[in-house]
Formats: sequence, structure tokens, C-alpha cells
Amino acid sequence: MKNVKRSIAFAAALALIGSMTACGNSADTSVTDAPSETSATTAPKELDEEDKAAVAEVDIGEDEKLENGKIRWLATYDINPDKGKPKMFALELFESKYGGSVEWIPTTWENRYSDLSTNVLGGTSPDLFPAQEFDTFPGKVVDGMFQPFDDYLDFDSDLWSEGTKKLAEAHVLGGKHYVAPVATDSKCVMIYNKKTIEENGLADPAELLAEGNWTWDTFREMCLEYCDRDDDKFAYDSWYFETQFLLTTGVAPISMENGLVKNNLASAEIERAENFMYNLKKDDLPLPKAEFDWTEQPQRISEGKTLFWPCGTWALWEADLSKFGKPDEIMFVPMPKDPDADKYYLPANMDAYALCKGALNPEGAAAFIKCKLIAEKDESALAVTEKQYREDYGWTDEMFEMWYKVREMTDENPVVSLHMGLPSDVAAIVDDGLKQASFNGSDWAVTRENMIGLTQQTVDELNQQIEEKF
Repeated sequence: MKNVKRSIAFAAALALIGSMTACGNSADTSVTDAPSETSATTAPKELDEEDKAAVAEVDIGEDEKLENGKIRWLATYDINPDKGKPKMFALELFESKYGGSVEWIPTTWENRYSDLSTNVLGGTSPDLFPAQEFDTFPGKVVDGMFQPFDDYLDFDSDLWSEGTKKLAEAHVLGGKHYVAPVATDSKCVMIYNKKTIEENGLADPAELLAEGNWTWDTFREMCLEYCDRDDDKFAYDSWYFETQFLLTTGVAPISMENGLVKNNLASAEIERAENFMYNLKKDDLPLPKAEFDWTEQPQRISEGKTLFWPCGTWALWEADLSKFGKPDEIMFVPMPKDPDADKYYLPANMDAYALCKGALNPEGAAAFIKCKLIAEKDESALAVTEKQYREDYGWTDEMFEMWYKVREMTDENPVVSLHMGLPSDVAAIVDDGLKQASFNGSDWAVTRENMIGLTQQTVDELNQQIEEKF
């Protein structure tokens, strides 16, 4: 089981890197611009003969090569690797076992849904669309941009892991699955520099976690002890902390319940988390973004000027990690536990796909997803991917072990918010409101009242459409 979970984690990182290499301040999402048109045609870093032999030995069951192996992928990034980058194990599996290939249809972040709509209405639908930003569901499904996977994938099969199964069930309308999560990962970890911890006489968060004592309270105590405005020292930076911190309560701002959308903005759990962040701001602990032109400052981690960098694990799969410190100085832990929660809930990320309405090759899309799922449960995939990423990104054994632990913890109690799946204008209002206590020291009760009416109206309208259409 441990090897299975490790393999899932590696596959998740490989897929998520392509879409999540920069943080944005307008919403709780981030992608790079579309790669250059030449990136899909230049040679990737091929698997060596030993690794290709490992792929050849993978059992895909009774499936045969596809009559039509080409699937069309509309996204801001290419599944096919850039020049010199490692090829995804699952892609090699798809190509060799099914005769498959992936045609990338490039788009931009701003135009991705208008491009999808144009293709759907024009009868030239792509097959797959990225769903890891949590914005395809439920709104875009209700709008008719996606169709369920159930005619092509068996969601009761053993291919699905504990975490992917739970996230698949979180994206169900009318008893049908509209998102296929093939791998899960932590949405946010707390990256830190061990040298900074040691030099400031602080308890190591990894040790606190091992002791079962990494909580909101110990996090706050550490930040209070460390921070000093006069010495330009602050507790945390990045755009990823606020919403992910809320999810450790186990309650998401927007969720699904009994097949309908539920608005939880008035919950006591979210109020408690928002008040906690308000007090962090009141005590001058987070980096004051406004004083830094609302620009994140990751290099301050290596400089010993910022204690934590909350971000997805993809931030640690970059060629240059010097902004966080030397390799043997870099470490991370999961988000701290809510001391009042009944379980250790963690924000979940996912490598996930949506099946476009009118997809021209849904069978091919399903075969690709099966390859992703198979690779995540295959020990040879683990060995290949671990070798690739040790060589390319220089992770230490200690970092790997923590990643495995965080992945297992996230799979046990994953929490996601579907507020980005509301209409984009409302999604932006909710997302911004969730951050105001920490960003600007705004009172949560006032912020909530300013957005809860519009949010509830939107949820009610969505639910009416769901009851009519599904």
C-alpha cells in the first residue's frame, strides 16, 4: 500500500507541474501561459531502454489497441513533454499499449472556456479538458460543456485509490461522474528553511507533526516568537494560505450535499478559521502584501526573512529551489491541524480530467485515463519516476518521506471547495472575500454579509437547474 501511495504522489506531481507553476492573486488558481508552439514538436527526454522495458511489462488487462488512438486535449499546457523534460510514464504506456497519441489544442487561461464552447457548438469538441483547478464543476457542467464518464469508465473498479475515489464522488450530478481524478496530492504544504528554524531556536514543524502537535496553536506560537517587523521578519507569504487553511476545519465554503450545491459561508467552522486569520493579521504576522506591491517574495525564505511559504507541492518540483535555500535546508509539513476538528482534514489537489461534451474519441480518452490510473498503482512506474525526479529536481530522502506522509494523510480526509466552479464573477467575489481577513485585516462578519446574499442566490439558481436537468 505504501508503494502504491508513493507512485500516486509522483504521478500527481508530474501532471500538476504543467499547469501550476505560478501563483495568481485574482483567484485560488494558477497556471502558466500556453507554451510555445514549438514545445510539442521538440524531442522530450525519452525513457531509457530499461524503463521502456518496465512499461512493456505492465498489464493493462484485456484491452486492445484502439482503432483511433488520437485524443485531443484543450488546455493551457501540453501533456506531451517539452524538450529535455521527462516523458510521463502513463503517456509512454498509452502510446505503446493502445497506440495512442495526444494532440494538444493550445489555449490561454482567459480564453479556455470560450475556446471550448466554440468547439463544442461547432461539432469539433476536444476529448479532454483539465479539471484540477476545481472550476469545471458544477457550473460548467450545468452549462452543458461536459458529459459524464460513466459510459466509459468503471468508478467501482480497483483502479481508483482511496483519495481519487473520494474526489470523484465529490463531482457527481444525477448519479453520474463528471470529473476523473487520476491522482491526488496536497493542495498546500508549509515550506520552510530548517536553518532559519534552528537559528531562531524554534521547534521543527516536522518534529511537531511526528509528535502529533502540529496544530493551529503551535503554528501561531511559532509565528509570534519569530516575527519582528523592526527586523523585517514575517510569518508567511504566497497566495495559497487562506482558503487552504479554511479547509483544515473539514468544512468547505462551497460543497455538494445530496446531489445539490451547498453554501457553507455562514458555518461556525469557517467563522472560527477566519477569526483566527484575522488575529494573525492583527498581530502583524503575515507578510504585508500591500507593502510589497502585492508581489510574492519567495526568496525571503532562503534569506531567513519569512518563516513559511504555503504552496502546492508543485513549487518543489522546479529546476531551481535556491529561493527556499540549499537542498539540505528545505523541508515542508502539511497545513496545521485544526485543534477543534474531529479529524486531521487537509486540502486536496488532484490531477483530474473532464470529458468534453460531444467528445470525438471518448473511448480513447478513457484509455488514457486508465493508463494514468494503472501507472499510479505500478511499482515500476514509481521506480522510473523517482529516478527522473531525483536527477532533475534533487529532492532529498527526507523530503520524499514527508511527501509520502502528507499524501497518505490527505487521502484519508481530503477536503475541497467548489466555489471556483460557480459563475466566474461570483467565484471571484467569494475567493477574494475568503482572503480579506488575512490580506487586509477585514472583519469576517462584515465580509461575509457583503457576499453571502449573492452567493446564496447563485447557489439556488444552480440547484434549480440541477433539479431540472439532472
